[in-house]
Amino acid sequence: MTRTELENQTPAAARLRTSWALAAAGALLLALGPLLGVVGGAEPAFTSWPLLAVLALLPPVVAGVLLMRGRPFVAAGLLAADGVFGVGRLLSDLLIVFDAMEVARPELFRPATLVAVTPSLGVWLLLAGHLLVIAGGALASGRAGMPADESEPPSLVVFPVLIALVAAVGLLGKPFTSADPFQLDRGPWELPVLGLVGGLLIALAAPLAAALAASSPDPDTRVGGTIGVSLALLAVVVPPLAAGTVAPGLGITGGSVSAFVAALLLPAAPLLGRTARLLSGKRDETRDLALPSLRRMHVAAGVLAVLAALAMLVGALLPQLVLTTGGAAPDLASVNLLWAAGLAFGVLGLLLFVPSAAPVVRPALAGGYLAMQLAAAGMTQVVVAASQLGVAQPGAGFWLMVVEAPLGLLALACAGLAGATERENAGEIKKEQVPVAELGAVLLSGLFAVGAFVLPTLRGAKYTAPTVIPDNEPAVSWGLLICLVLLISTLVLVFRSRPARGAATLAGLALLLGVRALELPLTGDRVEGATAAPGTWLALASIAALLVAAGLMGARATR
Repeated sequence: MTRTELENQTPAAARLRTSWALAAAGALLLALGPLLGVVGGAEPAFTSWPLLAVLALLPPVVAGVLLMRGRPFVAAGLLAADGVFGVGRLLSDLLIVFDAMEVARPELFRPATLVAVTPSLGVWLLLAGHLLVIAGGALASGRAGMPADESEPPSLVVFPVLIALVAAVGLLGKPFTSADPFQLDRGPWELPVLGLVGGLLIALAAPLAAALAASSPDPDTRVGGTIGVSLALLAVVVPPLAAGTVAPGLGITGGSVSAFVAALLLPAAPLLGRTARLLSGKRDETRDLALPSLRRMHVAAGVLAVLAALAMLVGALLPQLVLTTGGAAPDLASVNLLWAAGLAFGVLGLLLFVPSAAPVVRPALAGGYLAMQLAAAGMTQVVVAASQLGVAQPGAGFWLMVVEAPLGLLALACAGLAGATERENAGEIKKEQVPVAELGAVLLSGLFAVGAFVLPTLRGAKYTAPTVIPDNEPAVSWGLLICLVLLISTLVLVFRSRPARGAATLAGLALLLGVRALELPLTGDRVEGATAAPGTWLALASIAALLVAAGLMGARATR
C-alpha cells in the first residue's frame, strides 16, 4: 500500500485531525489566558497578549497549512515536537498557582509591591491549554499511525542536536536581568522544586525532540520535528527577550539571545544536512530530490546574501541601544565593523546575480559570512553588557543585525547546493598534486591566522582588545574562537577543492582576517593611546599569505 493510500485511510486521517484539533484548542486557550489575566493584583510588564497569542497559535496554524497542502507527515512531526515542550511549560505555569511571587514571568505579570498576587482565570486556561497541546502531541507522535512507504537513513543527526543543545544551555540561565527589586530575574536553578523541574524539562525538551526528529528514517518527520522544536523554542524565549527589550528596568541575557538564534537556525538544519550529503557525493537518485538548476541556486543564494547584508547595514544605521532614561545612546565604534563586513558580503551577493561571476565568487561566501559574525560579536558584547547593567536596552538596529545570521546561513546552504549541482554536472575530476608553493602559502596563512586570533589587535592606556581566551568580553572571545576553528577547518578542506574554487575560498577567508585587521583603524579612536598590537600585524600577514595562495591556485586553474 502506498503512502498516499495510507494518508487517506479513515482511522489514520482521523487520528491526525484529532491531534491537530487538540493542539489548536490548546493554542486558543494559551492565547486567551494572558488576555484575561493570570493573576489579580499585578499587570504584565508590557502589552504582551498579542505577542503571546501569535507564538501560541503558530504551531497549529503551520500544521494546518501543511495538512491542507497534503503534508501530513510534516504536520504530525511538528505537533509531536511541540507537545514535548508542553510538560515542562505546564509545570512552570503551575507554580503560579502555588507560589506566584516566586515566578519570573514579566510577560504575564510584574509585581509592583510585596503584597502577594492571587491566581485568576487566565492561569487555569494556560494549564488546560498545555494539557491539550500535550495530548495532541502524544497522538501525533506516531505520525498518526501512517508509516512512510519509503524511508531514508538518518544522517548528520549531530548537527540539529548541537544547535538544540546551545538553546538548552541558554534556557538554563536567567531569562532576563532586572534592576527592579519587586521583579525577580531567577533562572530555573533558583526556583522552587516545581519551577526547577519545569525549567529543566523545557531545556531538556530541545535536544530530546531534536534528536528524535533527526534520527527518524522519514524525511518528512525530520523536517516537521525540526520546525516544531524551533516554534516551541520561540514561544519560550521570545517573551523574556521582548520584556527585556521594552520593559523599563529589565534587560536581556546572553542565554536568551543564544536560544533565540538557535531557534532561528534549526529550520535550516535539514537543508544544510542535505547540502553536506550532496557535497560528500552520497546522493541517492531513488530518494533524493533532483538538484535544482545552477542558475536558480545562484540567484537564491544571491537574494539571501543581499538580504543578510541589508539587515546588517540597516542595523548599523538604526540605534543599537536605547537608554532606559529615554535619552539618546552614544555612538558605538563597533558599528564601523558592521559596515565593513556587511558591504563585503553584499557585494558577494550581488555578484551571484551575474552568470559569469557567480561560480567564481560563490565559494567566497563562507569567509564573508564568518566576517559578518565576527563583526556582529563585537556589537553583541556591547549591547548585552549594557542591558545586563540596566542602563540601556537593545534597539531596532540590534534586532535587525541578529536577523542576518539565519539569512546568511540559508545563503550558504543555497551556495552549497549550487556547488553540488556543479560537481554533478562536471563529473569525476582527476586529483592533482598540490604544488609546494601553494601548500606553504596556505600553511603560513593558517599559522599567521592563529596568532591574529590568539593575540590582541590593539592596546591602549587601560584597554586590551579581546582574544580567543575569554575575559571581560566573552561574546567576542567565543566569536573569535569559533571563527578560528572554522577557518582552520576550511584551510584543511581547501586542498580537496578544484583550484579555481579553492582560490575563491581563500579569498573569502581573507575577508574574515580583514575584519580582524580593521579593528584598530575602525574602533581604535575610542581607546586612549590606542596602538597596533601583534594581532593586527599577524592578521595582515595572514591576508597576504591567503592572497598569494589564492593567486597560485587561480593560476593553476587556468593551465
